[in-house]
Amino acid sequence: MINFENILNSTLEEQKKIRIWRNKKEVRKYMFNNKIISEEEHLKWLESLKRITNKEVFYIIYNNVKIGIASIDKISEEIYEFGYYLNDLVPKGKGIGKKVFYYFYLFLFHNYKKLNEIRCEVLNNNLASLNLLFFLGMKKIEERQISVNEQIFNSISLSITREEWNMNNKVFIVAEISANHGRDINIVKETIKVAKECGADAVKIQTYTPDTLTLNCNNEYFQIKDGTIWDGKILYDLYKEAYTPWEWHKEIFDYAKELNICLFSTPFDKTAVNLLESLGNPIYKIASFEINDIPLIEYAASKKKPVIISTGVATEEEIKDAIEACKKVGNYDITLLQCTSQYPAKLEDANLVMIEDLAKRFSVKSGLSDHTMGHLVATTAVAMGAKVVEKHFILNRSIGGPDSSFSMLPSEFKEMVDNIRNVEKMIGKISYEISEKKEASLKFKRSLFVSKDIKKGEVITENNIKSVRPSNGISPKFYYEIIGKKVNRDLEFGTPLLFEYIEEESNE
Repeated sequence: MINFENILNSTLEEQKKIRIWRNKKEVRKYMFNNKIISEEEHLKWLESLKRITNKEVFYIIYNNVKIGIASIDKISEEIYEFGYYLNDLVPKGKGIGKKVFYYFYLFLFHNYKKLNEIRCEVLNNNLASLNLLFFLGMKKIEERQISVNEQIFNSISLSITREEWNMNNKVFIVAEISANHGRDINIVKETIKVAKECGADAVKIQTYTPDTLTLNCNNEYFQIKDGTIWDGKILYDLYKEAYTPWEWHKEIFDYAKELNICLFSTPFDKTAVNLLESLGNPIYKIASFEINDIPLIEYAASKKKPVIISTGVATEEEIKDAIEACKKVGNYDITLLQCTSQYPAKLEDANLVMIEDLAKRFSVKSGLSDHTMGHLVATTAVAMGAKVVEKHFILNRSIGGPDSSFSMLPSEFKEMVDNIRNVEKMIGKISYEISEKKEASLKFKRSLFVSKDIKKGEVITENNIKSVRPSNGISPKFYYEIIGKKVNRDLEFGTPLLFEYIEEESNE
């Protein structure tokens, strides 16, 4: 249970503890003002909070324990900047930081109705915070140098809008066109249109030529013969059949903009990245078989767009290398996709437990690139924490092509989208508060009722009260405290037992 309480609502003794937390070396080293604060300075700061209206400071409370401080500075009615620190009571490696700030964003957007944008400024060496904030969907808006107490700091400013927050909290569903275009640009455009109608959040294409993927060679190294649906083909010929001509790209991107749907691509070399940059490509996807191409990953990540990486044939070390390549060029907006690089993949090979582990182990967002038939795996993945789901999409299988047999038809894709959105509703959020919908059912909770007439002055026993439905009486948790006490009035069978009916004990 995580909640937030204004520090001004606590005692002075509690408020003084804040200074102790704040002055710890591990906290100060990531602060712009990193000098030790005296008690006098701290008390002045507390007094100032009572006067100013554009700043609020909250305790971060986890399971009824104060574990840190979060503050907001109101730049305007629509823009707040927040800061925070956690104390040493926070268990390490439990993901509490992610939970805290997920609920802090919820708290702010729920309680401040005019708020449209949350900002944060972080030292550029505070990698833990940067990972956390990018994980929660914040985007970098600028890097700068600032001077505080005659010290120069390099900082990164981040931001997230209410709309972006809402989008980040729904699963991002991607329709992968891949080779499902029959070498006809009109089919590509119709596929984008139908994918949007089916509920896709984005459509993905692939940007390569046969020469950027392989060599035009037919010796044994380039022959496919490993029990796949493409056995007998030469790699070069397969990619020549499947690729999306580069001269189509501008028209495809322009069409997606007209439809107001996100279109992005998987590049396979630097020239593809250059082409995509010229077209305003918003996201870079790295395919499973390119996860070890560190120069490519580094170059794509350097464009400072979100990077999605499939992990279908990756070792843990290769995943680490790919993430480090992104971070090396200052890109922390990374999503890893669990993927089984079989076409089609079997249900028993989906290994969905990897989705949560990828997120926890590497402190990034995670999802699924799914090659199984149907939508059972994709829908289940959402229940297991997937933030991105990618499925191959085709208008009809008569188009043919190397991916047609395991691609989803429009009716199948729409059914998957509907099921995913329903799963999202079912997942809900962690809350132990009684919702309005539950309140109507509260009356059916148990309480203590008189099960046998009791005369004034008689003792309450196990034979004359009972824990039953509905909830009009005292909670059954007080049962043993009440047994043996006397009543101060006559109570008939079927009367809810209340504290006011119990005789007060004499202090004599």
